Amino acid sequence: FIIGEDGNIYEGRGWTKVGAHTLNYNRVSLGISIMGNFMRVTPNIKALKAAQSLIKCSASRGYLALNYTLKGHRQLGKTNCPGKALYQVIQKWPRWG
Repeated sequence: FIIGEDGNIYEGRGWTKVGAHTLNYNRVSLGISIMGNFMRVTPNIKALKAAQSLIKCSASRGYLALNYTLKGHRQLGKTNCPGKALYQVIQKWPRWG
């Protein structure tokens, strides 16, 4: 899934197809990307709320385990993704691990 700062959620491969976002984790994870560079600035509130809404929706529909653990891309591979500023934000979200 890709999220714009307009608050819209765009479906890439969706819930039922295996993504290609994080080596060795594609089959057991849901990939969400917010468009932009978030090394120094955070996404706007519309994008952040859309991401949180997508996570909740995915869990409530059974596409994400209710006991999921939220991780940033950089925890699972050598990357700066999702950017320093966004990484600091998501560490405060529920189920961070």
